[in-house]
Amino acid sequence: MSEKRRDNKGRNLRTGEYYDSKNKRYIYQKMIDGERVSITAQSLVELRRQENELLCRIDKGGSLKNRNSRMPLNEYFDFWLETFAKSGRKATTCINYKSYYNAHIRNGIGRKPIAKITKVDCQRIINDLADKGKAHSTLTNLKSCLNLVFECALDDEIILKNPIKNIKLPQTGAKKRGAIKEQHIRIFMDYVRTNPQYSYAYPAFVVLFNMGVRIGEMAALTWNDVDFKKNVVVVNKTVNRYRKADYGFTVAVASPKSETSDRTIPMNSVVRMALLELRMYSAVSDMRLPYVDDAGRIQSYVSGFIFLNSIGNIWTEPSFLALIKRIIKNLNKEAEKNQTEQIEDFCPHMARHTYTSLAYSAGADIKAVSEILGHASTSVTLDTYTHLTEEKKKQQEAVMQAVKIS
Repeated sequence: MSEKRRDNKGRNLRTGEYYDSKNKRYIYQKMIDGERVSITAQSLVELRRQENELLCRIDKGGSLKNRNSRMPLNEYFDFWLETFAKSGRKATTCINYKSYYNAHIRNGIGRKPIAKITKVDCQRIINDLADKGKAHSTLTNLKSCLNLVFECALDDEIILKNPIKNIKLPQTGAKKRGAIKEQHIRIFMDYVRTNPQYSYAYPAFVVLFNMGVRIGEMAALTWNDVDFKKNVVVVNKTVNRYRKADYGFTVAVASPKSETSDRTIPMNSVVRMALLELRMYSAVSDMRLPYVDDAGRIQSYVSGFIFLNSIGNIWTEPSFLALIKRIIKNLNKEAEKNQTEQIEDFCPHMARHTYTSLAYSAGADIKAVSEILGHASTSVTLDTYTHLTEEKKKQQEAVMQAVKIS
């Protein structure tokens, strides 16, 4: 009886499994329809997870494409997205990967053989997008997506080098989102509150400006999340958009952005009054949305939403942004006619910046602000809102100048 193969820890390996001691990795090989399929991983647990995925696909009749250096990048991306990207990532992340790829890669270098794509090809795409005025976040996200794809192809041993790994992202000069002027907030909120066409949305803006939540988090709030006795609002979910062709629906509720995004926020008197009045005077809605897991699978349904648009549908970031633009357009039109002050355009996320700036300026502890925003740490808050540290530095310098001893 032949002795079983073992890894460097003395564990028995199954048929088809090998341990590459030189490169310190595990390999699984299997002949399928005359083709040798190889899987590599840094740990035995990860190798066997990938083995199980492969065998499940075969049992379900899934076709195994012949992956080699001559295959187009498009073909490999589709394989990667279906096989690897969906493992351990949220469905919304995969949707974004697909969107970025289809918009900027599929009809260009996506048609080239994967092994013939060079660093120059990748740099040109990034440079072209920068020249077209694309946001720095778009360049970063596209590079991140392609880097994952090429790293997988490298591990799959069909390319020798990752062509996008060391490319440089040009400075786009994109305008950074900042806080909204306090005077403009007052003009905006007064207009929304008193305008018959837009007053229904006033409570939503109260929550945005007074609690620092994201648009998706605001849209997902239900009456079960509001505790008037404890005077708090629980944020534990968000509204996301999905591709109907891939998931069967376009909007659903899911877990928030990260673990720290699951939080409890105290209500001030303005938020409490706005929500009490809304609950008292608004009709009960029968709007219901699916609640999905990270993979986009429906687990249950959610109802009792607090904020709905004028036709009774759930808010999404694009629809709420369109509402803001309509309000500002009409507000400024009336202001021009009445020769009163007009306000600058802003996006929903700037309300979050405004909340942060006002809270910090009022003396709130940065750790407390970070927890309310749902950031992983105070460093994330300070990195995101760099203007806060500059303002605080100026304040400290003024204090130091006031100390004069002679």
